[in-house]
Amino acid sequence: MIVFVSAFFLAGPAVLQSYDDAHHVQLSCVISSAEASSGSTRSAGGVGASVPQVVIESGECGRFVLREGVTADNSDDIASGFEIAEKYDLEAGDGFLKMRGLLRVFGASPELFGYRRS
Repeated sequence: MIVFVSAFFLAGPAVLQSYDDAHHVQLSCVISSAEASSGSTRSAGGVGASVPQVVIESGECGRFVLREGVTADNSDDIASGFEIAEKYDLEAGDGFLKMRGLLRVFGASPELFGYRRS
């Protein structure tokens, strides 16, 4: 049992990321907030790095993080570019969305692959 649990926590994130890279889902969401922040990554060895990101909230779709194309220099500009109370098409990974409830326990939010105003 311990081996299974250890394997899940070590290999699970990589498997989920690979699945999500190939299985994108489009959601139509009204944005309630978007703000620049700093997130963290984790490696198989448990060591992580701080990464710039934009945290996006939607009442009906939940919380997402945008990391693709976000740098420390442009994160504030990207966040302020979202128009609050406007509808956006958000592209996220299907696997993470299906496991969102479980992963929320660990403080994880789905990462966006793309977005555009509807």
